[in-house]
Amino acid sequence: MTRTRRVTAYGRPPAPVMTYDAQVCHADELRRRGAYDDAVRAFNAIAQRYPDRSDAFANLGAMLQAAGHPMQALHAITRALELEPENAATLINSAEIMKDFGEWSVVRDTYDVALSLQPNSAVVRYARALHLLTLGSWHDGWREHEQRLLIPDLPLTTARLSTPQWDGSPLDGRRILLDFEQGLGDQIMFARFASTVAARGGDVTLRCSAPLVPLLATLPGVSAVVSDTAPVPAHDVHASLMSLPQLLGINTPEQLSGAAYLRPVGECPLALARENDSGRLRVGLVWSGNPQHRNDARRSIAPSLLLPLLRARNMEFVSLQRSNARTPLPETLRGVVRDFGGALHTFNDTAHALQQLDLLITVDTSVAHLAGALGVRTLLLIPFVPDWRWMISRSDTPWYNSVTLMRQESLFEWAPVISRVAARLQTLESKKR
Repeated sequence: MTRTRRVTAYGRPPAPVMTYDAQVCHADELRRRGAYDDAVRAFNAIAQRYPDRSDAFANLGAMLQAAGHPMQALHAITRALELEPENAATLINSAEIMKDFGEWSVVRDTYDVALSLQPNSAVVRYARALHLLTLGSWHDGWREHEQRLLIPDLPLTTARLSTPQWDGSPLDGRRILLDFEQGLGDQIMFARFASTVAARGGDVTLRCSAPLVPLLATLPGVSAVVSDTAPVPAHDVHASLMSLPQLLGINTPEQLSGAAYLRPVGECPLALARENDSGRLRVGLVWSGNPQHRNDARRSIAPSLLLPLLRARNMEFVSLQRSNARTPLPETLRGVVRDFGGALHTFNDTAHALQQLDLLITVDTSVAHLAGALGVRTLLLIPFVPDWRWMISRSDTPWYNSVTLMRQESLFEWAPVISRVAARLQTLESKKR
């Protein structure tokens, strides 16, 4: 029997149908490129093509949530759980989606169910730990937070070390290397504990990202601060900066002082210094973080949203958003906001600029951590689903006494937050008169 080869109108065989895994890889590549609308369509097509696969709907739900469609995400994840109710990974996706509805107790219960299904899973335990920290349950939260070190594909930047890990026992003068593992804001935030380690008898060397070396060298009690680009110095034991709350027994937020612990080095650059006392309040603005951050779309805001703040009189507004010829000050802010971005060559420059302010208004970036560590009065704009460190239902933060949290009360709604910030500015104006 002769087999007939099907061809297209152009005489070529049709393209092979991609496997399920290949389709998922293609859709996920769209997500990684930031083409969220295309990624949603791609994941939706996969779910329609494979209506009995739980993971197809779980992937769709996660993508819809990332793209800002919480109700559709909830429908998709509900279908995924109907197909496979005891899938721990899907339960974690479900917990993330329920955060968009502010259902914090449901989120915790969902993580607990996932943990009961996979009690030894570092991924489940770490995800649950971050939620415990969000709720202020620090005793269990910091203990379970250590599970991050057991997740192979978590992008940590710790050095490969053969020395023993410090277990929190008395150091008695031993040399301890405190190593960073995550972003600049995390390093600034957790560096505060280096002085506590020194006070407990350690000869402390701190390893950090190169841009932070001059600033972190001002920490009291720290013997040396080295860059991640330099050779690892000799030491007896080591610990990760982000393991220090657990090792030091920080079990409640009340154990933090929140006091300032950093200072800039050297003289303030002339381009950033106040020329004279004009009587106006100087207010710094930062509206965007690192665009590569997984949550940047939710934490950053459009510069045009800041326009209502600029109506305040007797205030000098300055941008501390890093800028250059390729990223100039947005047109909507030109003429009313001074651009300091081009003069901020280092984090030390930014620290000097912050200390020239009466107030900083910023989204959740490393600049916010730097301002808090310097003791600069700050209004920090927080999305409805906060990063774990800012917890929930409070306007203050135990991490930084000088920082006030201005939270979204509804998902994606920044305008009411800006209105409340504008009211704060009016109050400051009236006090200045």
